[in-house]
Amino acid sequence: MALEIRPRPCLGRVAAYVPGKSIASVEREFGLKRVVKLASNENPLGPSPKALREFRKSAAKMFLYPEGRSPELREAAARFHGWSAAGVIIGNGSDEIIRLVCEAFLDPGDGAVFSQYAFLRFKQQALLMGAELREIPMKNWTHDLKAMAAAARSGAKVAFIASPNNPTGTYNTEAELLEFLRAVPPSVVVILDEAYCQFAAARGGYPESLPDLVRRHPNLIVLRTLSKAYGLAGLRLGYGVGHPELIGWLDRIRMPFNVNLPAQKAAIAALADQAFVARSVALVRREGEKLARSLGDCGLDVIGASAANFLFVRSPLPGAVLFETLLKHGVIVRPLDEYGLPHHVRVSIGSAAQNRALVSAAKKVLRGQLAALAA
Repeated sequence: MALEIRPRPCLGRVAAYVPGKSIASVEREFGLKRVVKLASNENPLGPSPKALREFRKSAAKMFLYPEGRSPELREAAARFHGWSAAGVIIGNGSDEIIRLVCEAFLDPGDGAVFSQYAFLRFKQQALLMGAELREIPMKNWTHDLKAMAAAARSGAKVAFIASPNNPTGTYNTEAELLEFLRAVPPSVVVILDEAYCQFAAARGGYPESLPDLVRRHPNLIVLRTLSKAYGLAGLRLGYGVGHPELIGWLDRIRMPFNVNLPAQKAAIAALADQAFVARSVALVRREGEKLARSLGDCGLDVIGASAANFLFVRSPLPGAVLFETLLKHGVIVRPLDEYGLPHHVRVSIGSAAQNRALVSAAKKVLRGQLAALAA
């Protein structure tokens, strides 16, 4: 019998988010015992040992519901940023907060502004609400904030900025961001996604967004994650910082127990362990420069100096071909066809050993594939 139920029309335009391929799936598919995953921008150092200890201690209480508002974690994040706990919301990953923003502020037909090649979740969640998408072309692989501000002024409700941006690794300077915030009407909710900010903080002109920008611009929400520099990707933790009234609307529709108890406790310890974050950033900076040179020697074009913990790479082969062939050598990278970039891949910066495995496999793959194309 045919199914007669039909989803909302907007779902026809929404493509499912495709996560990076897992180590276990590649081991099963190719019968491999050692697989290097450099596809999801995870921390090669793992989690902070202090966070891991708190996770293990609290795991014995997993039979209890967590505190729904994550109050202790909110307080910890607020203290860390010199802000009010009422202006912090905790999410099951920062992409949950992106979803809450779209649900809270976008009606069908409302304008949502974002950049070409920006993080896909912006577009996906805005489409789900039936929003009118205003996608602004990039300039030099970077958000064109002047053009985005002009689009926001013509009746938009929400504007999304990712800085540094995934997958291009580029960022907007403080001067550019301030000009954008001054140009955008105060009725537009601005989302500044800073998932990779720890890796960009020392770069020239990178903005100090918290707490000053949210204090001066009550329509701004800054997103942070604990998945990257903090090494807690498996716990799915992110948070948003903004005006308490704006955060209150998101809190009203947040799922009541969206972050589990061990994750909350681990996150508090992770925020306090800035020495671990510094080690993570130092590793990425050191290994990223070496990896970029080595991939260039292989014939891959590393675009720009990434301000994140990954490299944006143009391939002489279709990205999907490079991805599939590297899998057979036990290396996972991220093809970018879903971004409309069929000759690009995103490569996470791993440990020295992981990066050597990638470079070795890339040399073999490119030599073999290019020889086959020339034959």
